[in-house]
Amino acid sequence: MIPLDKHIAELCHVISASDYWGEWVRVYEWLHIAGSIESVSLDTIKNNQSFGWCRDSDEYDIAKDELMQSFVCELSVFNFIWGSLESTIDLVKPKKQPQNKHKEKIGDTCYLLGKSYSIDTSIKYLREESELFKIKSKECFGFEKVQKRITKVDDFGVAGVGLYAVYELRNLFAHGSMSFPEPDGNNEPNSPYNSLVNHASRIVLITIQMLLLHHYECEGHEIYSLSLSDDTTLDVALRSCHLKDNENGE
Repeated sequence: MIPLDKHIAELCHVISASDYWGEWVRVYEWLHIAGSIESVSLDTIKNNQSFGWCRDSDEYDIAKDELMQSFVCELSVFNFIWGSLESTIDLVKPKKQPQNKHKEKIGDTCYLLGKSYSIDTSIKYLREESELFKIKSKECFGFEKVQKRITKVDDFGVAGVGLYAVYELRNLFAHGSMSFPEPDGNNEPNSPYNSLVNHASRIVLITIQMLLLHHYECEGHEIYSLSLSDDTTLDVALRSCHLKDNENGE
């Protein structure tokens, strides 16, 4: 796959090149902001009155500050991508499912994805990203519910279970329950949290592609974008905008 920021940019190009642009503009706006984030400026040390008194403690604080810079940036990108997903769901309006006990629209969306896509028809790399998200959740503190959710393949299928698990990450953040990354044992700014959020962002992006592909008449719908090497159709673009050139033919 191409890097995350390029993935966001390519999906934006596909949306803006479509005749559905008028309907998809809100989806685009959230994605455009997500892809525009370069960095987030933090200074977690400036109000630390104990900084400078102990070398080991200072090394930890410096590593934590560097780690939080990158983590908050990843989380910011994720949250704007999530906003784009919410806008997409408002367009698609998934049918209410009686088995959805909590009556949330994310649950209805996961059921829709599971019903609409099989392991063979899902967009490429969704399954792999879901598996990597599960692996990273085991390496992070406080994500036990993510691990439980991602086992619900029988309920949501391969296409919907990834989003169902990522919804727990979003809830942990939204409700102030998320734990934050810590430097490793050598006081280096290394943590699996960044990868966890990055995989979550990928799952949500591919989910947006699948929802648009399912809900709209995309097959045979020709589009042209300066970012695309050749004219193509909307269904092909939505299935391949995250792939490297050498992956499109696989």
